[in-house]
Amino acid sequence: MKSNSLAAIILAASLLTPQSADARKKGYRLDTGKQTETAAEEQEMAKGSFMVASQCTDCNNGYTLSQIAFSGYDKTRTSTKESFFITNNTDRTMTGITMYVEYLTTDGRQLHKRFVRLVCDIPPGETRKADLESWDKQKSFYYEKSDAPKRGGTPYTVIFDPVAFYLRF
Repeated sequence: MKSNSLAAIILAASLLTPQSADARKKGYRLDTGKQTETAAEEQEMAKGSFMVASQCTDCNNGYTLSQIAFSGYDKTRTSTKESFFITNNTDRTMTGITMYVEYLTTDGRQLHKRFVRLVCDIPPGETRKADLESWDKQKSFYYEKSDAPKRGGTPYTVIFDPVAFYLRF
């Protein structure tokens, strides 16, 4: 009887002790660069706003993703920033947007793709400039419609794919 209770105590103790770090499964994730946005900024984007996240005209109070337009993208080879314009074609102020930005060679091969969250304040029917830290840390690429560099570089094109945007109530 004593050996059974001792075995139960040993079993219980082994279940309570943490497993070795080597035995745990480690997850790997792709580092997409440093986070430039704080939790407070993310809250500000959604605070007092509602999210539009589809092309459904019967959903989202009649708003669709197609009501947001992107234009005027620019990035020279030596630039550390990318800039572009966002136009809000709704009747409410846009407070934020989440989107994918995809970078392609001029023949259509993908170079990079990233998810971006932007906090903004774009009144209805107006356009505002947005700036992002460049994905091109080595300064090897330039946007195909920007001025061609004097010293080399690879041209690329860009696609904006909005996931959702936020409109103030």
